Amino acid sequence: MNICVVSHSFFPATCYGGPIFSTYELCKKLTDLGFNIYVSTTNANSRNRLDVVTNKFIEIHKNLHVCYYFEQIYWYFSFALIFGLWKDIKRSELIYIQYIFHYTVPLALFYSWILNKRVVICPRASLSPWGINWKGKISNLFKRSWISLFIRPFVSNVKWQGCSFIEIKDIKSFFYKADCYELSDGINTSLFSSERSLNYIDVIKKYTDRDFDRVTDIVFSMGRLHKIKGFDNLIRSFSLVLKSKPDVKLLIAGSDDNYKSFLLQEIKRLELLDSVFLIGHLDDIEKREVLSNSSVFTLCSHVESFGIVVLEALASGLPVVVSNKTIWKDLERNKCGIFVSNQESVFAEALLSALDTDYNPSDCVNYVKFKYDIDIVCNNFIKYFCRY
Repeated sequence: MNICVVSHSFFPATCYGGPIFSTYELCKKLTDLGFNIYVSTTNANSRNRLDVVTNKFIEIHKNLHVCYYFEQIYWYFSFALIFGLWKDIKRSELIYIQYIFHYTVPLALFYSWILNKRVVICPRASLSPWGINWKGKISNLFKRSWISLFIRPFVSNVKWQGCSFIEIKDIKSFFYKADCYELSDGINTSLFSSERSLNYIDVIKKYTDRDFDRVTDIVFSMGRLHKIKGFDNLIRSFSLVLKSKPDVKLLIAGSDDNYKSFLLQEIKRLELLDSVFLIGHLDDIEKREVLSNSSVFTLCSHVESFGIVVLEALASGLPVVVSNKTIWKDLERNKCGIFVSNQESVFAEALLSALDTDYNPSDCVNYVKFKYDIDIVCNNFIKYFCRY
């Protein structure tokens, strides 16, 4: 079977966060099982463009071909994509569309409707109430109009992938008759290791270039630096943690999404320059090293349809403290973390509790391995969407 994946961005555009990694892993696993994947995307990479061959398919993994269409107007227009996408969709049996609010989506839906193709849409949190409303009334009106004009006319026979029960609810709030399937993101758990190779002082030295005589613990967080991720809440919560544990350090990794300057202002305002560090984007090796050599991973988001970084932390044997605005409500039952309000004082108490708890790394790893491994996710994708 030929599958056409339509997305505004694709690996190696890792600045866009977890969905890039999860879609890439799913595509690779599908090709390993005999599917032919053709990804129709753009060369978008945040404020830059990917340094890749454009406007023709290149094979980046066996049977995984990607066409990075060149955008003449960043994020808004690619002349080559408008014409090339028709051919890409025509030769495929299944069309797998990522996101909602990008010009590639109505174009792919329209072409698929004309060509009578089977379509699966994964909104990637596009339909969450926070995402719909966070830029105010004008943005809300624009997004609802976009859905009514460009999405709704073409979705009568579409199947929907919700990455969690939260996203299924969001989809149903706009398309109450939607044919929805809950299918999470997945990771290759074998790539992550819980073996400690550095002490805390050396980790801080390597990733901040700062020397400290004493570091008792490292709290690690990761994600694009965006308001939705709640890093400002996390920083304020961490300032309360320091009153009880003054030698703990907080590392926040991720590419800037127009929020870094505000976070730096908060760090300076709270006089945390010796305790909180924004360490930028990490590659895969660096990410795994920091995960394997930290005390606790934390995610303080205001909303997450999934949050693949939580899986990566747990697969590394690292306990997690996550906001109850996410999907991870069974962490405590599985003895691998705390699920709590991201209100600052409450979140601070949860961090302190996690730092004082002796978690078993195998509980964290097993939670991921038997539920979210990419083999399991891929088999469910085939069962839900690839069988006639």
